[in-house]
Amino acid sequence: MISIFATAIASSTPLIYAVLGETLSERAGIVNLSAEGTLLLAAMTGFAAAKHSNSLLFGFAAAAAVGMAVAAIVAFASITLKQSQVAIGFVLALLCADLSSFL
Repeated sequence: MISIFATAIASSTPLIYAVLGETLSERAGIVNLSAEGTLLLAAMTGFAAAKHSNSLLFGFAAAAAVGMAVAAIVAFASITLKQSQVAIGFVLALLCADLSSFL
């Protein structure tokens, strides 16, 4: 039973970080439902970049760049194009999660 709880806590840690970031953005008035998809795509990109370049720092930078790019898409679509934040977040969550699985 203890090993099940330990596995659950270890597996949920990345999602807890995403939830904390989502909570902060909700307090600021932004609905960003794409947090989990962004997390998956950034993790995949960071791993691939670190593996191919043999640089952990480059992997972190690549993951941060992907996260910034997805956030820029959310900002552009919701502010400039005046689209629904919920719809944009839902579409990006599916797109990023599926793209990370495909790549």
